[in-house]
Amino acid sequence: MKILFFAYPWAMQSPGGGEVMLLKTKEALEKKGVEARLFNQWEDKFKDFDILHVFGSVKDCLGTMEAARRSGIKVAISPVFWSTLQRSLYEYGSPISKSKMALRHASKVVFPFLPSARRKMLLAADIILPNSESEARQVARLFAVSREKMHIVPLGVDESFSSADSALFINKYGIKDFILSVGRIEPRKNQLNLIKALRGSGKKLVFIGDPVQGYEDYYRHCRSLADKNIIFIGRIEHNDPMLASAYAACSVFVLQGWFETPGLAALEAGLSGARLAVTQQGSTRDYFKGHVTYFDPASPAGIAKAIDNSLAKPKSEVLAGHIKEHFLWAHAAEENIKAYDVCLKK
Repeated sequence: MKILFFAYPWAMQSPGGGEVMLLKTKEALEKKGVEARLFNQWEDKFKDFDILHVFGSVKDCLGTMEAARRSGIKVAISPVFWSTLQRSLYEYGSPISKSKMALRHASKVVFPFLPSARRKMLLAADIILPNSESEARQVARLFAVSREKMHIVPLGVDESFSSADSALFINKYGIKDFILSVGRIEPRKNQLNLIKALRGSGKKLVFIGDPVQGYEDYYRHCRSLADKNIIFIGRIEHNDPMLASAYAACSVFVLQGWFETPGLAALEAGLSGARLAVTQQGSTRDYFKGHVTYFDPASPAGIAKAIDNSLAKPKSEVLAGHIKEHFLWAHAAEENIKAYDVCLKK
């Protein structure tokens, strides 16, 4: 089995959870004996592979998917998709951008058969690989795509996060007893409401992540609202032990995005032993069940309360055990292989 991996061309310019998902899936498949290659347009021929696996449903991938189909190979897509009206109403941005976002969501709800590049991609794929049952239902409902065409492949996490050493982060940065948020700084990740939730509370809040190009104004606004207890560290590479150490060292890890599917950083933090306060939007409940505290991302007061509730709970190994049992990359690779087998038999 030879799999060709593809994502939109600028994916690695500002890598996040989706890009980690792609690279870790490749690594896990190779450990299972599957040949997986990152698409090189200058060298690779579609006909030399069995399946093109596209990560993300960004419209710029459509032409490549169609070319692969014409070459006679199968196409799989991991949509990594969620849409919510709440985001369009409350997310940071101009009234015009919010109106456009709301209109796009409403059109999908009312007219799921309406032509769009994303719907064309989903129809062009031989198999669709959502990360959860919730995502599968939403994709089917908003794009009028058959649920029978889907095979759920959960996200995974490296087992190494379970042995993270909190001392590395504490010794380098001199920060203890802090709230942690990890991710690219952009409106969708909703750092602004987390800042509003904790500003003036006396709690230390640490952000790990860089601003996304094009959202510098949002980053400046976040910095302008932050008090002396809110610290911006910048990006730490995913394979750097310092990231795992930060997870292990924090008092509570917060996943505050307008939606998450389900948030790779939260899975890593949970496996590291952290208590979690998590957005209720997206597919988070599919993964974290009753092991975390949920909140409405539109409510700074709700975020603050969820953090306090998490702090009041003793640290437990139950969440880490749940993640280790169900959501390691090896498990994800097994589901990918099952899906590829189904795809090749079509």
